[in-house]
Parts: sequence; C-alpha cells; structure tokens
Amino acid sequence: MLLVAASAPVHAQVFEMVGVRALGMGGAFVAVADDATANYWNPAGLTNVLSSGVLETQRIETRFGLDPTLREGTRDRTTFASLAGPTVGLSYYRLRSWQVDRVTGDGVDGGTTASLTSLVTHHAGITLVQPFGPGLAVATVLKAVRGTVAVGSGGGGAPVGALFDQTSELSGRSTTRLDLDAGVMIGVGAVRAALVGRNLREPEFAVSDDAALNLRRQVRVGLSVRPTGSLVIAVDADLSIMATAAGPHRNIAVGAEQRLGRLVVRAGGRVNVEDDDPEPAVAFGLSLEVLSGFWVDGQMTGGGDEGDRGWGVSTRVGL
Repeated sequence: MLLVAASAPVHAQVFEMVGVRALGMGGAFVAVADDATANYWNPAGLTNVLSSGVLETQRIETRFGLDPTLREGTRDRTTFASLAGPTVGLSYYRLRSWQVDRVTGDGVDGGTTASLTSLVTHHAGITLVQPFGPGLAVATVLKAVRGTVAVGSGGGGAPVGALFDQTSELSGRSTTRLDLDAGVMIGVGAVRAALVGRNLREPEFAVSDDAALNLRRQVRVGLSVRPTGSLVIAVDADLSIMATAAGPHRNIAVGAEQRLGRLVVRAGGRVNVEDDDPEPAVAFGLSLEVLSGFWVDGQMTGGGDEGDRGWGVSTRVGL
C-alpha cells in the first residue's frame, strides 16, 4: 500500500473508448464523424450533421498475455449520450477504467500482490462549430470533467475477473476540472481530411496529497474517401503517444463502411505501432434501420494477447 500511495499510477483512457459505429470501423472515424458521436471523435464533423442523437454503452478488455487466469489487465466501460446539429452539440459520457497489475513483494500468494487502480471520469460538454466557407470547419468542445481516482491492493493469486470486481468497488478522491477539445475538418469533393485534439488542458486529478494523475493530451489525424454514396473508406493515425500499463500506445487504424439499404456493414482494424511485437485488433460492426431515421448499432472487437477485446451497442436517431 505504501508503494501504491507513493506515486501516481500509470493509467490512461485511450481514444478508442467511445463510438459503436467508429469502433466497428476499427477506430478510423476522425474524418468521417457524421453523427452525434462527432462531439467526441471530431467536433468539426457536426457541419455534416442535420440532426442526430446517440445513446450507447461499450465494454473493452485487455489481458497482458494469453493465459485467461493472468492477474494483469485493464477493463473499460463507457456510457455515452449526445445530441448534435450543424453548429451546436451537447454531450455527456462516463468512462470507467479499471487496471490490475502484479507487484512483486511480500504478498501471501507466491510473493506477489495485485495493485488495483480505478479511474472514473465524467465529461459534460458543449460543442460550438464555426464554418469557414465550403468544405472547412473548426470546432471546440468546452467540457467540465470530474475525475475520481482510487487505488488499492488484492491477492496476487486471485483470478483477474475477481480483481476487476474489487477494483470497481474502490472509493477515492474526486476532482473537477475544465477541459477543451478541438477539431478541424476539410472536405474537397469525396475526400475529407481532419485533425482533432482531445484533453488539450490535460486535466489533473488528485490521487493523494502528494500524487496526481493526468488525462494526457491526444492528437489524431484522419482521411476518408467516399468512392460511392454508400461506401466510405477511412484511415486514422495517432500523433501523440500514450503511456499505458501495457507500454507506449500509438494506433494506426483503417476501416470501411458500406450501406445496403436498411442494413449497414462495417469492418476495420488497428495496430499499436509503438509495440515491439504488435498484435492487431480487428473489428466488425452492423447497423439496422428499424424505423426511418432510427438505427440500432453493434460492434465486436478482437485482438491478440495485448489487443482490445470488446463489444458495444447503441441506438441512434437523425439524419
């Protein structure tokens, strides 16, 4: 416990935590961003939205190794709600991130204990978009972010699932900060290029009197092409490197989406190019238009021993 309290834990909330449709394309969405999830992925994309609303939930899990009983990993759960028009958007999302690490020491289970860290952030934001002529828009998201950081310890021999349950029950300090996201989108014909920055003020949340945890700034670029009115192909690349429990993290993602009447099929993948032995994560998603303008979306993601494994479902309305 003294080791845990002595310094801030390495804990990150990576870009690919929100957006069922976006994650169904592997996370290649910065230059697509044409529904209410643009409030998260690229606020400048709201210029391509007439009206849209999204309500969704996600779960993503990473295990550091192939052994299902391995006592290390992360689990992220997301709740996201958003409304958007062409110049203004409103969004709220809660990101719950739980991390389990093995710590060598004097534990009762083979000389190890499990270090448990919980980071829960609530983001409430308003998006303001400024168009600059045809095809160019700049947008900002003004956010209030409330973060709660909690640390603890568990038995080194316990199953990782049980340790995640313990982590979810930890209580900790809460801090509220103001933050800022910004995005740019340029469109020429069927091609769009985009740049987005998240957590630009890098809000800091107290862990203890002597330690704090920051949400690191995230910068990402994207390019999308629409060969036909029903098909979009996109690629994203992180420009910033995130420090995570699994090591440095910087993704390149590629994805595609094809509309087939009331059914939309999408697929994609991403890879962490900072990993010495990268394991790609592959994603697949479907959308069904149940009623005119009302969609039900789903996605599943699978990867290697350090790849994201997760699923998400959402409901979406609008044009």
